[in-house]
Amino acid sequence: MWTRRKGSAPRPRQEYLARDKLAWLLVMQTLLVLPLLINLPLWLWLVWAMAGFWRTQVFRGRWGAPGGTVKTLLTLLCAGGLLASYAGKTGTETMVGLLACTFVLKLLEVNSARDAQLLIFIGFFITASQLLFNQSPLAALYSLGCLLILLASWRSLYLTSAQANGPRLRAGWRLLWHSLPIMLVLFVVIPRLGPLWAIPNQQAAKTGFSDSMSPGDFGQLALSRAPAFRVEFIGRDTPPPPSQLYWRGLVLDSFDGRTWRQRDPWGIAPKVKDEEPLTEESVAYSIILEPHGQPWLFSLMTPQSTSAPGNYRPIRITRDHLLFNSVPVAQRLRYQVISALAFAPSPPQSLTNSERAAYTRLPQGSNPQAQALAAQWRAEGLSDQAIIERVLNLFNREFTYSLQAPVLGQHSVDEFLFTTKKGFCEHFASSFSLLLRAADIPVRVVVGYQGGSWNPLENYLLVSQSDAHAWTEVWIEGEGWRNIDPTAAVAPNRIEQGLDNALSADEQNLVNSNWSGSALLYNLRLRWDAATFVWQRWVLNYDSRTQEGLLSRLLGGTEAWRMTLWLIGLGLLGAALATWALLRSHQGPALRPEIRALQSLERKLAPQGYVREQGETAGDFIARVSHSEPRWHAALSIIARLFEQIAYQQQPQQLALLREKIRRFPHT
Repeated sequence: MWTRRKGSAPRPRQEYLARDKLAWLLVMQTLLVLPLLINLPLWLWLVWAMAGFWRTQVFRGRWGAPGGTVKTLLTLLCAGGLLASYAGKTGTETMVGLLACTFVLKLLEVNSARDAQLLIFIGFFITASQLLFNQSPLAALYSLGCLLILLASWRSLYLTSAQANGPRLRAGWRLLWHSLPIMLVLFVVIPRLGPLWAIPNQQAAKTGFSDSMSPGDFGQLALSRAPAFRVEFIGRDTPPPPSQLYWRGLVLDSFDGRTWRQRDPWGIAPKVKDEEPLTEESVAYSIILEPHGQPWLFSLMTPQSTSAPGNYRPIRITRDHLLFNSVPVAQRLRYQVISALAFAPSPPQSLTNSERAAYTRLPQGSNPQAQALAAQWRAEGLSDQAIIERVLNLFNREFTYSLQAPVLGQHSVDEFLFTTKKGFCEHFASSFSLLLRAADIPVRVVVGYQGGSWNPLENYLLVSQSDAHAWTEVWIEGEGWRNIDPTAAVAPNRIEQGLDNALSADEQNLVNSNWSGSALLYNLRLRWDAATFVWQRWVLNYDSRTQEGLLSRLLGGTEAWRMTLWLIGLGLLGAALATWALLRSHQGPALRPEIRALQSLERKLAPQGYVREQGETAGDFIARVSHSEPRWHAALSIIARLFEQIAYQQQPQQLALLREKIRRFPHT
């Protein structure tokens, strides 16, 4: 006989999971990890595929549980992958990658309800980490769906018998539905310390133009309809005219013969306060900027003041009227600006000798034909204004605006001016600036966006990547910098009506999407973008100032006693609803539909003196009435047969006929 050795403790009983519970864990992990794998290294797909396949084989009974050697190898593979992908780096992706590895590998050793519960707890963190990469309304709905699956899986761990998928999901939905009011209250009242997704992102989206401009750069951007930013004008129902919608991002003032760059992107002097008087023509607006991985922001011509309530450091306004953030924009950023659209006359101004030299400098030997042409115009005694007009007239007379500009070589401006004569905005801005500099006229290139699409549903302007634009600013002695867009001389429709109206029919097919060909799809796109804008404004940008305004409107103030009374009231209301639901759940089970139908027959027979006695079955009651009233025998026999078929022979399709016979009783 086997006996237990003295002092040896009994081994705990191992409770293995049923197959249906393991299947739910597999589905749950697949749904949770898919959004993360899109943003994480590709080798994680391999690890997940290996772990999922092994677990599936165990589920099917083909393989055994992985041993210590396999687990060690997979752990080393994950450690090596993390080291290779994030060596020396710390940030969101590193932490989420480590969490994803833990989540995937834990599935291999899930055998008991305790292991499954730990896997589900990690799943809640995985669901939260999804929102670090995407905060769109669809991502939020997907996260709620993940929470539903998590709650349903968690609840199923404690079921003693198998349950169909439908009831399991409905039970999980009830748990999620009961928690939504608590989530909403916490979102509204918890102090705003900055959103969770403000954590720096190593692989922040880098869309839009860079800090340099070469031929062909903006032509590629024109093919993208991705949003750059959205603008809400404060106190206005319509935007300024298109000719004033120049969204300045960068000033490029250094030219190497082909590419324009900034001389000193981080050494730009800040703006001197009150250096220029503001006229009555100004506009206030709020911008929600998509992440682009760069520090520059966008504004209309001359920003006078700016603020970003959710930003940790103030936005800097430079002397060149540019906006710079303290760090690259790695997450969606909302900021407010007041810009002047025109200035009052100012005293005569002049550039210093060093500034004039910088804004007229050209590399030796580059684009000799263009430089010779400008020198010839200057030798003819033409004034600065006359040279500017001559260049614009030349563009208007001989050049074509096109996305499909030929590839240019080393002397790109010469090839454009004297050979191809076909280009996009960067070609015109670059060649215009070179001709003016060759004529000793200070000029610089400005890159940003021009125009935008007005959405009347929420009254905001959507500026897309296809609105990227380059133009110039020319120094006029005694006046200052003047905005001149050489593209307007070639394609005025580009400025007034947008890119689509400036292209030929063949080139419009390059930029038009499926939205453009159908009025229905276009309206759906407008409505979806409006919903996205509302989501960004009221949810993603719900900062401390917005919270204070909302609570003041709801409660009349933000004092502690008001908040306390409000929370107590909500707590009492929640307790009352929970008590009502609990009492309602303890009521007797709902009557089956055939019994409720039979009760209506009893109500019809009661005035005739026939009342069903306590303990009398439905069949005995109908038989007693039939015996006493032979004229009702046929109708009651049909009703009794239908009731028996539904109640005892599982034929629910007869329910409609039973109700009809009872409704028409005593007539047949």
